Amino acid sequence: MKAVGLYWRTLRHLTLRQVVYQVWNRLRGRPRLRWVSSTTPTNVPSISFPITFTFLNQTVTFTDRIDWNHAANGKLWTYNLNYFDWLNLSTQATALIYDFIRQTDSLNDGLEPYPTSLRLLNWRAFLRQEGIQDALIERHLYAQTALLESRLEYHLGGNHLLENACALTTLAIHFQHKAWFMKGSSLLRNQLNEQVLTDGGHYERSPVYHQLLTDRLLDLYAVLEANTWMPDKALCRYVQQKTAAMLNWLVSVTFRDGSVPMVNDSAYGVAPATADILAKARLLGFEPTAVQLTDSGYRMLTTPRMELFIDVGPVGPDHQPGHAHADTFSFVLHIDGKPVVVDPGTSTYQIGDRRTWERSTAAHNTVTVANQNSSEVWSGFRVGRRARTRIPIDTPQCVEATHNGYAHLNEQHTRRWTFINEITLSICDHFINDNLAKKYYLYFDHCLYLTAGQRVIRSTDYDITFVADNEPVVNLSTYEQAFGFNRSSTASRATLNISTPILKTIFTVNL
Repeated sequence: MKAVGLYWRTLRHLTLRQVVYQVWNRLRGRPRLRWVSSTTPTNVPSISFPITFTFLNQTVTFTDRIDWNHAANGKLWTYNLNYFDWLNLSTQATALIYDFIRQTDSLNDGLEPYPTSLRLLNWRAFLRQEGIQDALIERHLYAQTALLESRLEYHLGGNHLLENACALTTLAIHFQHKAWFMKGSSLLRNQLNEQVLTDGGHYERSPVYHQLLTDRLLDLYAVLEANTWMPDKALCRYVQQKTAAMLNWLVSVTFRDGSVPMVNDSAYGVAPATADILAKARLLGFEPTAVQLTDSGYRMLTTPRMELFIDVGPVGPDHQPGHAHADTFSFVLHIDGKPVVVDPGTSTYQIGDRRTWERSTAAHNTVTVANQNSSEVWSGFRVGRRARTRIPIDTPQCVEATHNGYAHLNEQHTRRWTFINEITLSICDHFINDNLAKKYYLYFDHCLYLTAGQRVIRSTDYDITFVADNEPVVNLSTYEQAFGFNRSSTASRATLNISTPILKTIFTVNL
């Protein structure tokens, strides 16, 4: 019965369209390209072996034949191989495209809509950059676009469907295909309206996916602005408006060192840096500026020496929380431009103990109650019960919020962050149920050396003091801080057992 309840709490948030397309997507089986392999010429460039690919910090060398379905490192690695976003870096680019075409009939994951969307854009950009006009490759591009148009990811939605829309619109312009353009542009408008929140944040609330999609929209805007075949100035202006909003949000959550918080499914080495995105944006006439964060649920509070990023919002859109973590009320803190309290990050999408831990409340800078998650994350990308928040205080110096993620346990967590002055941050946690075990976690950057006393953590630059009715005991241990997929470094973690209704944490920067 517990499993039935979990499935219900997960599935009840799906839209009717998602349910219909989930069923249809399973019934129609794997995608197959309408392509006659016998038309592939024999006098094409051949690959010089061995050839090596490195994705997600995992390296594979093919000695005599590229396996475009290589699955030993997981589906995301296979996806990356099939994206072809590495094309401009390869000295054998054209040969690799031809090899992919030769193996069309045996392709599996690479023909799914998401990698197809990215590959279409990467092939097109490469061909235009290199001035290559190749009838065979163009015909294959056309066949891939036709496949994408017939298999848009309505069953998933989210960033996948937005990538589909960008690719279909771009390739419709490339082939001057009116029906594709009408479908792609309509989907694009719909998804931008749904997925870009009023403060400019992407509704899946991952800063790294936000970077990826902002960069994608900049490329799309450039294509639309240069389009003379069937110009749609209204669409171009709409994409410009949404891209500008996303750029403003990105500026607002980027720390002074140029990094973004690694919250939800965010990982190093996946997306262009904010600085690179802004440089591209300015070449296209954008002038981003920081804005007040609202419905994305994040806040950035700053002093001249401290930067505090906090999560007081939804874990994600109800119908698509796949990249969400159970991290309500977690925070990230930089002092003097350097990371101090960090999010442990994401190192894998593979279902298993590491993925389960990285999504859990215990892997974030907040409090667990009865050793449970504040939102019911499970499997690799599923969420059942979701924490909801209300925010009675929301100022540049103080934010207070309450979430109901533990309401089923008759518990309520309220947290208040307050800058007392430029060098002092106070965090106050309040609970209503004394009978439930609570554990408070703080995760520190791997570069820090810390020592712990009875109720204090010290470094050379700051002190962290814990205040409660009883004497809280601080335990320092270690954890693995993620630095990209399949890469980590050992760092310090503080753990406190909470036995009183109120606990204060005070960060004081040394003068």
